[in-house]
Amino acid sequence: MKRMWLVVTALASAVSFLPGVLCAQEIKLIIRGDDFGMTQGSLIAFERAFNEGVLTTGAMVVPGPWFEAAAELARKNPGWCTGVHLCLVGEWRGYRWRPVLPPDKVRSLVDEDGYLYTSPTELFRHSPKLDEIDAELRAQVNLAKRRGVNVQYLDLHYVSPSQYPGFSNLISRIAKDYNLPLSQSFGEKGISVYNTPVEQKLERAIEMLEKLEPGLYLWVCHIGIDSPEQRALIHSDPEAIFVRGGVGKHRAEELRVLTSLEVKSAILKKGIILTNYREIWQRKQ
Repeated sequence: MKRMWLVVTALASAVSFLPGVLCAQEIKLIIRGDDFGMTQGSLIAFERAFNEGVLTTGAMVVPGPWFEAAAELARKNPGWCTGVHLCLVGEWRGYRWRPVLPPDKVRSLVDEDGYLYTSPTELFRHSPKLDEIDAELRAQVNLAKRRGVNVQYLDLHYVSPSQYPGFSNLISRIAKDYNLPLSQSFGEKGISVYNTPVEQKLERAIEMLEKLEPGLYLWVCHIGIDSPEQRALIHSDPEAIFVRGGVGKHRAEELRVLTSLEVKSAILKKGIILTNYREIWQRKQ
Protein backbone atom coordinates (compact mmCIF):
# COMPACT_ATOMS: atom_id res chain seq x y z
CA MET A 1 0.00 0.00 0.00
CA LYS A 2 2.83 2.39 0.84
CA ARG A 3 4.49 1.76 -2.51
CA MET A 4 1.21 2.35 -4.36
CA TRP A 5 0.71 5.62 -2.42
CA LEU A 6 4.14 6.82 -3.50
CA VAL A 7 3.48 5.94 -7.13
CA VAL A 8 0.09 7.69 -7.19
CA THR A 9 1.51 10.73 -5.42
CA ALA A 10 4.37 11.00 -7.89
CA LEU A 11 2.05 10.64 -10.88
CA ALA A 12 -0.42 13.13 -9.45
CA SER A 13 2.32 15.68 -8.94
CA ALA A 14 3.74 15.19 -12.43
CA VAL A 15 0.37 15.35 -14.17
CA SER A 16 -1.29 18.02 -12.10
CA PHE A 17 1.43 20.65 -12.21
CA LEU A 18 2.65 20.31 -15.79
CA PRO A 19 0.58 22.09 -18.44
CA GLY A 20 -0.26 20.33 -21.66
CA VAL A 21 -0.14 16.77 -20.31
CA LEU A 22 -3.79 15.73 -20.45
CA CYS A 23 -6.63 16.75 -22.70
CA ALA A 24 -8.77 17.40 -19.62
CA GLN A 25 -6.35 20.03 -18.33
CA GLU A 26 -8.97 22.76 -18.68
CA ILE A 27 -10.13 21.72 -15.23
CA LYS A 28 -7.93 23.80 -12.96
CA LEU A 29 -8.21 23.77 -9.19
CA ILE A 30 -6.85 26.03 -6.48
CA ILE A 31 -7.01 24.40 -3.05
CA ARG A 32 -6.82 27.21 -0.50
CA GLY A 33 -6.36 26.60 3.20
CA ASP A 34 -7.60 29.40 5.46
CA ASP A 35 -6.53 30.47 8.97
CA PHE A 36 -2.82 29.60 8.81
CA GLY A 37 -1.38 30.86 12.12
CA MET A 38 -4.72 31.00 13.93
CA THR A 39 -3.74 28.16 16.26
CA GLN A 40 -0.73 26.01 17.02
CA GLY A 41 -2.61 23.11 15.47
CA SER A 42 -2.90 25.01 12.21
CA LEU A 43 0.89 24.96 11.86
CA ILE A 44 0.98 21.16 11.95
CA ALA A 45 -1.98 20.94 9.59
CA PHE A 46 -0.57 23.29 6.96
CA GLU A 47 2.82 21.61 6.94
CA ARG A 48 1.18 18.24 6.36
CA ALA A 49 -1.30 19.53 3.78
CA PHE A 50 1.40 21.28 1.75
CA ASN A 51 4.08 18.59 1.99
CA GLU A 52 1.98 15.41 2.08
CA GLY A 53 -1.33 16.50 0.57
CA VAL A 54 -2.82 18.48 -2.28
CA LEU A 55 -3.02 21.94 -0.68
CA THR A 56 -1.79 24.55 -3.17
CA THR A 57 -2.33 27.83 -1.34
CA GLY A 58 -2.24 28.98 2.30
CA ALA A 59 -3.94 32.03 3.81
CA MET A 60 -2.10 33.50 6.80
CA VAL A 61 -3.91 35.27 9.67
CA VAL A 62 -1.48 38.02 10.69
CA PRO A 63 -3.39 39.06 13.87
CA GLY A 64 -3.54 35.36 14.84
CA PRO A 65 -1.65 34.36 18.01
CA TRP A 66 0.55 31.90 16.09
CA PHE A 67 1.40 34.21 13.20
CA GLU A 68 5.10 34.44 14.06
CA ALA A 69 5.48 30.65 13.93
CA ALA A 70 3.47 30.53 10.69
CA ALA A 71 5.75 33.15 9.17
CA GLU A 72 8.78 31.09 10.15
CA LEU A 73 7.31 28.02 8.47
CA ALA A 74 6.59 30.03 5.32
CA ARG A 75 10.17 31.28 5.23
CA LYS A 76 11.48 27.74 5.53
CA ASN A 77 9.21 26.60 2.70
CA PRO A 78 9.56 29.21 -0.07
CA GLY A 79 7.87 26.89 -2.56
CA TRP A 80 4.54 27.27 -0.74
CA CYS A 81 2.11 29.80 -2.21
CA THR A 82 1.32 31.88 0.87
CA GLY A 83 -1.03 34.85 1.06
CA VAL A 84 -2.38 37.20 3.69
CA HIS A 85 -5.85 36.37 5.01
CA LEU A 86 -6.82 40.02 5.60
CA CYS A 87 -8.52 40.04 8.97
CA LEU A 88 -10.96 42.50 10.57
CA VAL A 89 -12.89 40.05 12.74
CA GLY A 90 -12.02 37.52 15.46
CA GLU A 91 -15.01 35.22 15.71
CA TRP A 92 -14.15 32.80 18.52
CA ARG A 93 -15.59 32.85 22.04
CA GLY A 94 -12.91 33.50 24.64
CA TYR A 95 -10.21 33.57 21.98
CA ARG A 96 -9.96 37.21 21.00
CA TRP A 97 -7.58 38.89 18.59
CA ARG A 98 -6.28 42.43 18.47
CA PRO A 99 -5.38 44.43 15.36
CA VAL A 100 -1.79 44.74 14.21
CA LEU A 101 -1.92 48.51 14.70
CA PRO A 102 -2.33 49.94 18.23
CA PRO A 103 -6.06 49.91 19.07
CA ASP A 104 -6.12 53.66 19.60
CA LYS A 105 -5.07 54.10 15.96
CA VAL A 106 -8.05 52.10 14.68
CA ARG A 107 -10.74 52.86 17.26
CA SER A 108 -13.61 52.22 14.85
CA LEU A 109 -12.42 48.64 14.28
CA VAL A 110 -12.27 47.48 17.90
CA ASP A 111 -14.45 47.22 20.99
CA GLU A 112 -13.88 49.14 24.21
CA ASP A 113 -11.19 46.65 25.26
CA GLY A 114 -9.26 46.94 22.00
CA TYR A 115 -10.33 43.57 20.54
CA LEU A 116 -11.54 43.01 16.99
CA TYR A 117 -15.29 42.53 16.79
CA THR A 118 -16.66 38.99 16.71
CA SER A 119 -18.64 39.17 13.45
CA PRO A 120 -18.98 41.22 10.28
CA THR A 121 -22.43 42.34 11.46
CA GLU A 122 -21.02 43.67 14.72
CA LEU A 123 -18.11 45.36 12.97
CA PHE A 124 -20.16 47.12 10.31
CA ARG A 125 -22.84 48.11 12.82
CA HIS A 126 -20.18 50.30 14.44
CA SER A 127 -19.55 52.17 11.15
CA PRO A 128 -15.83 51.49 10.78
CA LYS A 129 -13.85 54.21 9.06
CA LEU A 130 -12.51 53.25 5.66
CA ASP A 131 -9.18 54.94 6.27
CA GLU A 132 -8.73 52.86 9.43
CA ILE A 133 -9.66 49.67 7.59
CA ASP A 134 -7.14 50.59 4.92
CA ALA A 135 -4.40 51.31 7.46
CA GLU A 136 -4.95 48.08 9.39
CA LEU A 137 -5.05 45.82 6.35
CA ARG A 138 -1.90 47.38 4.92
CA ALA A 139 -0.24 46.96 8.31
CA GLN A 140 -1.02 43.24 8.16
CA VAL A 141 0.56 42.88 4.72
CA ASN A 142 3.57 44.95 5.77
CA LEU A 143 4.14 42.89 8.93
CA ALA A 144 4.04 39.66 6.95
CA LYS A 145 6.60 41.08 4.54
CA ARG A 146 8.82 42.31 7.39
CA ARG A 147 8.82 38.77 8.77
CA GLY A 148 10.17 37.51 5.46
CA VAL A 149 6.95 36.00 4.12
CA ASN A 150 6.85 36.00 0.33
CA VAL A 151 3.27 37.29 0.11
CA GLN A 152 1.79 36.10 -3.18
CA TYR A 153 -1.89 36.95 -2.96
CA LEU A 154 -4.58 38.45 -0.73
CA ASP A 155 -7.95 37.24 0.47
CA LEU A 156 -10.46 38.17 3.18
CA HIS A 157 -11.22 36.45 6.47
CA TYR A 158 -14.96 36.06 7.16
CA VAL A 159 -16.05 39.33 5.56
CA SER A 160 -17.22 40.12 2.04
CA PRO A 161 -16.29 43.28 0.11
CA SER A 162 -19.97 43.78 -0.72
CA GLN A 163 -20.98 44.08 2.94
CA TYR A 164 -19.93 47.70 3.41
CA PRO A 165 -19.97 50.81 1.17
CA GLY A 166 -16.55 51.53 -0.31
CA PHE A 167 -15.02 48.31 1.01
CA SER A 168 -14.75 46.58 -2.36
CA ASN A 169 -12.91 49.50 -3.97
CA LEU A 170 -10.61 49.73 -0.95
CA ILE A 171 -9.60 46.07 -1.21
CA SER A 172 -9.00 46.37 -4.95
CA ARG A 173 -6.81 49.41 -4.39
CA ILE A 174 -4.72 47.63 -1.75
CA ALA A 175 -4.19 44.66 -4.07
CA LYS A 176 -3.21 46.98 -6.92
CA ASP A 177 -0.80 48.97 -4.76
CA TYR A 178 0.99 45.79 -3.67
CA ASN A 179 0.74 44.26 -7.17
CA LEU A 180 -0.90 41.17 -5.72
CA PRO A 181 -3.83 39.10 -6.98
CA LEU A 182 -7.06 38.86 -5.01
CA SER A 183 -8.53 35.44 -4.39
CA GLN A 184 -11.95 35.03 -5.99
CA SER A 185 -11.27 37.71 -8.60
CA PHE A 186 -10.55 35.33 -11.49
CA GLY A 187 -14.02 33.90 -11.90
CA GLU A 188 -13.24 30.86 -9.73
CA LYS A 189 -16.18 28.58 -9.08
CA GLY A 190 -16.35 27.63 -5.42
CA ILE A 191 -16.47 24.14 -3.95
CA SER A 192 -16.26 23.13 -0.28
CA VAL A 193 -16.91 20.43 2.30
CA TYR A 194 -16.92 22.96 5.16
CA ASN A 195 -20.50 22.29 6.30
CA THR A 196 -20.51 18.61 5.36
CA PRO A 197 -20.78 16.25 8.36
CA VAL A 198 -17.43 14.87 9.49
CA GLU A 199 -18.15 11.30 8.45
CA GLN A 200 -19.20 12.40 4.94
CA LYS A 201 -16.44 14.85 4.02
CA LEU A 202 -14.21 12.42 2.12
CA GLU A 203 -17.09 10.98 0.11
CA ARG A 204 -18.39 14.44 -0.65
CA ALA A 205 -14.95 15.68 -1.74
CA ILE A 206 -14.55 12.83 -4.20
CA GLU A 207 -18.04 13.45 -5.60
CA MET A 208 -17.21 17.14 -6.12
CA LEU A 209 -13.98 16.36 -7.91
CA GLU A 210 -15.59 13.78 -10.17
CA LYS A 211 -18.29 16.26 -11.24
CA LEU A 212 -15.98 19.13 -12.17
CA GLU A 213 -16.34 20.48 -15.70
CA PRO A 214 -13.75 22.57 -17.57
CA GLY A 215 -13.02 25.83 -15.77
CA LEU A 216 -11.19 27.31 -12.80
CA TYR A 217 -12.28 26.21 -9.34
CA LEU A 218 -11.47 27.29 -5.79
CA TRP A 219 -11.75 24.75 -2.99
CA VAL A 220 -11.61 26.65 0.31
CA CYS A 221 -10.55 24.44 3.22
CA HIS A 222 -10.25 24.95 6.96
CA ILE A 223 -7.68 22.51 8.27
CA GLY A 224 -6.36 21.66 11.70
CA ILE A 225 -5.73 18.75 14.01
CA ASP A 226 -8.00 17.13 16.56
CA SER A 227 -6.47 18.52 19.76
CA PRO A 228 -7.72 20.12 23.00
CA GLU A 229 -6.80 23.51 21.56
CA GLN A 230 -8.87 22.99 18.42
CA ARG A 231 -11.76 21.37 20.27
CA ALA A 232 -11.99 24.43 22.50
CA LEU A 233 -12.87 26.67 19.55
CA ILE A 234 -16.49 27.79 19.70
CA HIS A 235 -17.88 30.19 17.12
CA SER A 236 -19.50 33.39 18.39
CA ASP A 237 -22.41 32.95 15.96
CA PRO A 238 -24.80 30.29 17.32
CA GLU A 239 -25.74 29.31 13.76
CA ALA A 240 -22.08 28.65 12.89
CA ILE A 241 -21.32 26.28 15.78
CA PHE A 242 -20.36 22.78 14.69
CA VAL A 243 -22.70 20.80 16.90
CA ARG A 244 -21.68 17.43 15.42
CA GLY A 245 -18.01 16.81 15.99
CA GLY A 246 -16.90 20.30 16.96
CA VAL A 247 -14.36 22.49 15.19
CA GLY A 248 -11.41 20.24 16.04
CA LYS A 249 -12.82 17.13 14.42
CA HIS A 250 -14.15 19.01 11.39
CA ARG A 251 -10.78 20.63 10.67
CA ALA A 252 -8.85 17.45 11.33
CA GLU A 253 -11.09 15.60 8.89
CA GLU A 254 -10.52 18.25 6.20
CA LEU A 255 -6.80 17.68 6.67
CA ARG A 256 -7.31 13.93 6.33
CA VAL A 257 -9.26 14.53 3.12
CA LEU A 258 -6.49 16.66 1.59
CA THR A 259 -3.83 14.08 2.41
CA SER A 260 -5.88 11.03 1.45
CA LEU A 261 -4.94 8.60 -1.31
CA GLU A 262 -8.56 8.67 -2.47
CA VAL A 263 -8.53 12.42 -3.20
CA LYS A 264 -5.13 12.24 -4.89
CA SER A 265 -6.37 9.40 -7.06
CA ALA A 266 -9.58 11.28 -7.94
CA ILE A 267 -7.54 14.30 -9.04
CA LEU A 268 -5.28 12.12 -11.17
CA LYS A 269 -8.14 10.15 -12.69
CA LYS A 270 -10.05 13.31 -13.64
CA GLY A 271 -6.94 14.99 -15.06
CA ILE A 272 -7.33 18.03 -12.80
CA ILE A 273 -4.57 20.62 -12.96
CA LEU A 274 -3.67 21.81 -9.46
CA THR A 275 -2.62 25.45 -9.48
CA ASN A 276 -2.24 28.44 -7.18
CA TYR A 277 -2.43 32.23 -7.28
CA ARG A 278 1.28 32.66 -7.91
CA GLU A 279 1.02 30.65 -11.14
CA ILE A 280 -2.17 32.38 -12.27
CA TRP A 281 -0.73 35.82 -11.58
CA GLN A 282 2.54 35.08 -13.37
CA ARG A 283 0.64 34.04 -16.50
CA LYS A 284 -1.24 37.35 -16.48
CA GLN A 285 1.82 39.56 -16.14
